[in-house]
Amino acid sequence: MTRLLLIILILFAYILYAAFKHKTTWRQLTVLQLVGVLLTFIAVTGSGAVILYYGVRSMMALIDNGFIRIIIQFVTAIIVVIVGTVVFNKAVYKITNGLLPMERKRK
Repeated sequence: MTRLLLIILILFAYILYAAFKHKTTWRQLTVLQLVGVLLTFIAVTGSGAVILYYGVRSMMALIDNGFIRIIIQFVTAIIVVIVGTVVFNKAVYKITNGLLPMERKRK
C-alpha cells in the first residue's frame, strides 16, 4: 500500500509541476477543454493500470520461468506506456484544437 501511495504522490506532484510550468497554455483552454484533458488523462492512466495489473497477471499464470516473466512484464509495460502516450496525445490534440500537446524546444 505504501508503494501505491508513493506512486500517487509522485504523479500528483508531476501534475502540479506541469500545471505551473505551462500555466499560460492552460489559461488559453476553456473549462470544457480542461475537463476533457483531465478525463482523458484519468481514462488512459486507469486503463493502462488495469491492463498492466490484470493482463500481465493472467499471462504470468501461464508461464513458469521467472526470467521470461520479467522480460514479458518489462516489454508489456513499455508497450502500454507507448500506446497510452500516443492515444493520449491524439485525443488531447483533438480536444484542444491543436494547442496541446506542446512541442518540446529543441536545442
